Amino acid sequence: MKKIRIAATGVAVAGLATVLAPAAAQAETAGAGATAAAWQGSCAKGDFCVWSGKNGTGIKCSWYGNDDDWQGGDVRCSPRFLVASMWNNGYTGSYSKVKVYSFADYESYWGTVSPGTRTNFWEGQLMRSHRWVN
Repeated sequence: MKKIRIAATGVAVAGLATVLAPAAAQAETAGAGATAAAWQGSCAKGDFCVWSGKNGTGIKCSWYGNDDDWQGGDVRCSPRFLVASMWNNGYTGSYSKVKVYSFADYESYWGTVSPGTRTNFWEGQLMRSHRWVN
């Protein structure tokens, strides 16, 4: 009985992958800094998004504006949230880059993410606040 259930699950997963492949491939070519693997998560235009898994998988947090504390603001990422992938899907022009900080209240500058950039990290990165800058 167990073997039949595992086989059925495998067929369902393969079918789902076939359905999702065209959309994922299209998203892959959309942004600079994209990796070879297809992105699975979506990020609304104008937002900065982070995920706990690579290629836009896992727990997602997204923002349209600044957030000085990802654990205490309107959008709350779980405690000890480590970022494995991110996407700045903001508009180009003024305030299009995102400065990311390791701690709340914009402390311990981590780096700046340009608009259109999607990236993965070898291991999860500690991030806890961000702001849009020129």
